[in-house]
Amino acid sequence: MVDIVFNDSFARTLKRYYMTHRIDRQVIVLPLLLGLGDIAQVNLLETRKTLLKIRNTHEGRDNTDEWYQSILLGLKELDKVVFEQKSLRIWWTDLPDDSCGFAWLCDYLKDIGNQISSVHVPLTFSHSRFLYELNNLGELVIDDLNKYHLFDYEQSLGRDARISHSYLWRDLRKDNTPLRIMINGHLMSQPINFYDRFLLSHVSPTVFTNILQVIGQAIGDGPSGVPDWWYRHRIDYLISKRELWYEKPVGQSAGYIKLRIK
Repeated sequence: MVDIVFNDSFARTLKRYYMTHRIDRQVIVLPLLLGLGDIAQVNLLETRKTLLKIRNTHEGRDNTDEWYQSILLGLKELDKVVFEQKSLRIWWTDLPDDSCGFAWLCDYLKDIGNQISSVHVPLTFSHSRFLYELNNLGELVIDDLNKYHLFDYEQSLGRDARISHSYLWRDLRKDNTPLRIMINGHLMSQPINFYDRFLLSHVSPTVFTNILQVIGQAIGDGPSGVPDWWYRHRIDYLISKRELWYEKPVGQSAGYIKLRIK
């Protein structure tokens, strides 16, 4: 059995879980970030490079090539285990990156003869009278896998099911609107400014607000699965379009923004 995940943090957690329990299991990670950006080009991986550059710009990193190579390595490992006829298990959620990754992978694997299953992890759990909400699989720790009985969610993923999801992926690629989001259980495309409303609702036209505070509130109040670097990217765009006013007080490490009055 080989596990396939789309979140690199969760991949590390899963590997540590297997090591802790002395289970010999391979984990393949494909951090494609398919909920964002162009997906219509013939070379899908080249479009990921552009997105990774945006991500690194706002996270102060310079690891685009490293991240890209990890994707290439994951695909190489996937092709190898498919050729070896190993059983595959795909972990995913209803978050855009996971759902799009799952649809893409179903299309990629639709005609193979390997035994395939999936673990569709819910985003809300109840435990000891408490409700636990998950923003992404990377938030899970080793003990959560057993505490929330995640392996019990495993179901067979036959060829007909994979073909059905592959049609969804083809529709998304054909549409190629910049964002893919989950609305009422349906994965659909939205324009690039869809998440802007969650930013702007926390910006005042009269008082400057710390950018980090605005992003934190947007993440807390808005849809799950939107990375902070995407919100920072959109803030820079809105500043460039003069929809937001920006200033950075002397001695402050972060900038402040307010709405422009038109």
